[in-house]
Amino acid sequence: MKRKRLLALSLCAAMAVTSLAGCGAAKDTESSTAQTTENTEAPAKAEEEVKAEEPAESSEASTEQESAEANTSDKPFEGVTLKYATTQTASTGEENLKLIELVKEQTGIEIEFYVIPSAKAGEVDKTLVSLMAGDEIDLIYNTKPGLKTFYNAGVLEPMNALAANAGYDIKGTYGDYVPEFDGDVYGLPAFSDIWITLYNKQIFDDAGVPYPEAEGWTWEKYIETAQKLNNPEKGIYGSLMLDYDCYNYMYALQKGWEPYKADGTANFDDPLFKESLEFFYGLGNTEKIQPSILEFKAANIPWNAFVSTGQYGMFMCGGWVTSVLNQFDKYPRDWKVGLLPMPYPEGCDKSTLTVPGCYAVPVTSKNKEAAFAAEACMAENQYTLGMGRVPARVDLSEEEINSYIEESLAKPFEFDALSVDDFKTAWFDGGRTALSEKIIGYGDAAISQAVIEEGQLYGQDAQDIDTTVSKIQERANKAIEEDK
Repeated sequence: MKRKRLLALSLCAAMAVTSLAGCGAAKDTESSTAQTTENTEAPAKAEEEVKAEEPAESSEASTEQESAEANTSDKPFEGVTLKYATTQTASTGEENLKLIELVKEQTGIEIEFYVIPSAKAGEVDKTLVSLMAGDEIDLIYNTKPGLKTFYNAGVLEPMNALAANAGYDIKGTYGDYVPEFDGDVYGLPAFSDIWITLYNKQIFDDAGVPYPEAEGWTWEKYIETAQKLNNPEKGIYGSLMLDYDCYNYMYALQKGWEPYKADGTANFDDPLFKESLEFFYGLGNTEKIQPSILEFKAANIPWNAFVSTGQYGMFMCGGWVTSVLNQFDKYPRDWKVGLLPMPYPEGCDKSTLTVPGCYAVPVTSKNKEAAFAAEACMAENQYTLGMGRVPARVDLSEEEINSYIEESLAKPFEFDALSVDDFKTAWFDGGRTALSEKIIGYGDAAISQAVIEEGQLYGQDAQDIDTTVSKIQERANKAIEEDK
């Protein structure tokens, strides 16, 4: 299925490029499908030399023959070189090196890294700065929420027209994971970080509590289970969560809340958001199943505390945390881990938070058709590189999923005896609604900061819930207006 779809993509793109070559001298046009190749100098000079040597009819015949051959090639962009913007560290990383080799093998496209320094805290993304300055870049990577900033800046090429010209089914391949803004897609998702529940089997065994099951794993069941695991004498909490912004509104999202109203203003005065704040901070302050936010800050609890301390019965966070579970040299442990999906409110549909990692084509690319072909290859196949990724593709068969989990995801966790079914239930449940972990829209970065700051004041009992909601709503609306 993969090779047929990529072949169709390559052939359609080849016909688009060939038809442009037959139009005479190369010109810039407004159409996203009428672009010249990235390795411009050699082809452009060759074309100029041919035109200067006319009227040789043999040259025209040769060009027609070459065009005909290009139409039948399954690698129409072979030899094209594209620039992929990334950091120095990422450019030497095993996964990226494997990825560009894969693209070359399947499409013939050469990818060179366009190294850009990482932005420091508080600085604007330097890739965005480079694009706004007009630097020619063909491919970038960012999360779905991160791409919204690039979209707002007007530096991303829309995908719909490129996909239509190539006969490529974006929605059928990636479903709701695609970064879609104002009716157009602006990237292709390669993998998704899906939220899960990890649990310490030793703490369950010591407390005489049966291991929880995925079926009916609601927040109510989560709290009930965590309470049974609490052991203050041994310093054990039944639950651990971090201080990220999304914990403040996750419960509201799962109940259908949206951060923006239909008119574009903030929606934090919705009762669901208030309920969500009370729910999250109540886990520590009222239910006492995890450290309160005051205790969390005072003790400076790190993100890896679940693995490094072994003092928490359950940990609810993004699936990326599994990357440290099998690092026994850094985080030695003699207890086994269990895996469950994210809990959901009783009476609601099953859901989870997600953050897709995506590839996108900037407007400064001089060869958008080739960039789209490379982007599609990267997005479809990155999960096969053996780096423990959860593919964002929704078109994989059950056999393909089972094989991938068994050969790639489950093997590193042989110590924990995690099964294929454990991973399928937590990460590949097609009936589970995927919700954006991050707020995506005008003023989103400032809004997230307001949620954290005001929410934690409420959690520390420094201001009441109504004042908290009112301040977040006010700061959010201000951020929206300033960002427009």
